[in-house]
Amino acid sequence: MMRITKRLHLIIVLVLPLSQISNLYGFTPISIPSGVNIEVSGEVEVEFIDVEGPGGASNEDNLLKKIETRSPHTRIDKAVLDFKLLYSENITYDFSFRFDDDDAYLDKHYLTYKKNNTKIELGKNRPAVALKRSTEGYPLIGTTYWKGREYHLDARQKLDLSFGSLTLGGSIALKRPLDYDDAVEDKSFKMLVYGDNEKVDGQTVEYGVLGSLKRAPFKIQGWYYTGNLIDDEDWKKRLHYDFDYYADVEPDNVLGKDANITHSWYGGRAELTLLGTLIRGEYIYSEDGFLARDGYYVESSKTINLPGVNNLFTLFRYGQLRIDPGGDVFYPQLKDPHTWNRNLMTVAFGYDITGYSKLKVEYYFLDENTGDTKTAAEQQNRDFQAMVKDNQLLIQLELNF
Repeated sequence: MMRITKRLHLIIVLVLPLSQISNLYGFTPISIPSGVNIEVSGEVEVEFIDVEGPGGASNEDNLLKKIETRSPHTRIDKAVLDFKLLYSENITYDFSFRFDDDDAYLDKHYLTYKKNNTKIELGKNRPAVALKRSTEGYPLIGTTYWKGREYHLDARQKLDLSFGSLTLGGSIALKRPLDYDDAVEDKSFKMLVYGDNEKVDGQTVEYGVLGSLKRAPFKIQGWYYTGNLIDDEDWKKRLHYDFDYYADVEPDNVLGKDANITHSWYGGRAELTLLGTLIRGEYIYSEDGFLARDGYYVESSKTINLPGVNNLFTLFRYGQLRIDPGGDVFYPQLKDPHTWNRNLMTVAFGYDITGYSKLKVEYYFLDENTGDTKTAAEQQNRDFQAMVKDNQLLIQLELNF
């Protein structure tokens, strides 16, 4: 924590004149000599995590697939410092520094032009279809498809019509590489995802269109993204090297000019707000080369205004992620968690301690089809592991300013 505090102070001193530092800690708008105003905000998340099952070395040898740690532990999940530069009424520049126990880096940065119903964004941010989370845990397809950051030029136009508001948009982005991420808090069993954009050789471009229609109490959205796989990084490093069955549809020694490098993903989301309850459903399908995946989730959430106390947020979500849906090529394999089909049920509560602090309690019921068989377990003289016991409890204190 001391290292994080020193880094925060260092960035503040580098960015601001000394005469303005007192204003920062007073949370008042900051004006630098150039006349540009700066808004500063931040967030720190401290959390307690407990994964199903007993911990300790004596309990690790029974499982072929080991969970990183089953012992309850606490950590600083992240500390974020956000800056918004206000160049004019219509032009802003946002950038976000993120810190953890091992690293500090620039997480997001983007220029925004917004006037009336027109919005243009240029820089590094999540795709336009990404949702702002109300829970710490993402839906499975959220982690897989729209959690990662990308460099993009995104434009949206809102049209106010007699039957509701229609928003149309398009984007040009550097394609995010295929990568791995955690289903929820335990980091043992990774999923194949579209990761954060990074400097890679053979970079390709992804094009997207989206549309949404809002007429209270309904809202629907749809999107389609397409492009090509990143040369070698995607189709060779991930698909051929990490999926044993990929050679059944494309030889491992295929040349780049002959490889299937197609890439696309599309989906839709529908929302209904009724009696203070938000009901949402989302579906996404993707194809990367010969690998198809899909998934969905449905959720219901509500904020309850309790008399005499602060707001209580409640959410129930159920979702699924499937590899090769309806196909017969890519089977789950115990040794490769990224080939597993997954179901995730989330029960979450959030209590507003103050306007800038929140307590979150979430429980994740994970169901993973590992592809293990009794025959294979007997031959290898080990436990049969059709599923992994890794349900998880999260208790988090979220502090904002």
